[in-house]
Amino acid sequence: MVSEKSKSNLNFTSGKNQFKIDNKFRIYMSVLLLIITYSTVFIFWDLLTQYDTALFLEICEERIPAIESFFVLWTNGGTSLFMCLIIIFLWLKGEKKPAIYLALGLIVDAILVYTLKTIIHRPRPYEVLSIMPLELVDNFRSLPSGHTSTAFLSAMILSKFYRKYMIVFFVIAVSIGFSRVYLGVHYPLDVIVGAITGCLLGILMVDLLDRFEVGKRL
Repeated sequence: MVSEKSKSNLNFTSGKNQFKIDNKFRIYMSVLLLIITYSTVFIFWDLLTQYDTALFLEICEERIPAIESFFVLWTNGGTSLFMCLIIIFLWLKGEKKPAIYLALGLIVDAILVYTLKTIIHRPRPYEVLSIMPLELVDNFRSLPSGHTSTAFLSAMILSKFYRKYMIVFFVIAVSIGFSRVYLGVHYPLDVIVGAITGCLLGILMVDLLDRFEVGKRL
C-alpha cells in the first residue's frame, strides 16, 4: 500500500509538473499573440490607419481646456523614470521580488518597444497632421506607445503580487494610454498596440521569471 507521505509527494510532483506545463504554454501563447498582433497591424495597415486617424482627430477636437493640465501631469505615470521610483520604493520597503520582476520587465519592454518603433517607423501625429500637441516630446517614432506599454506591463507584473489592487493598476494604465492620444502625441492604434504589447510581455516576463525561480531566496 502507498503511504500517506508517498501520496503527498506524488501530488506535489504532479502539481509541480502541471505548473511547468501551464507556465510553458503561457510563454508560447504570449509570444504567438505578440506575433499575431503585429502581423495583423502590418497586413491591415491602410485600413486601420484610416479609421485610426479619424478617431484621433475626433478626440483632439473634443479637448476640454480645464483638464488638459491634469493629463499633462498624469501621463508621466507611464515613464520609465516614474516606474524606477516605484521600484526603489518597493525595494526599500522590503518587497524585493516584485521590485526585481518589475525592473527586469521594464528593461525588456524598453528594448522591445525601441526596436519595434525603429522597424515600424510611424511618424508622430503632429508631424503629419495640423494638430498641436499638449506635451513636448521627442520626434521618436509613434507605434507602439512606450508610455502605454510600460503602464500595462507594470500593471500586469504588479497584479501578480498585489492581486487585490489589480483593477486599480489597470484603470491607471488605461487612463495613461488615453492621455497619450488626448495630448496629441499618439494615435489610438499606437496605444492599443502598446497596451497589448505591455500585457503580453508582462505575462511572458512573469512566467519566465517564475520558471527560473528568480528572486526565490529573497
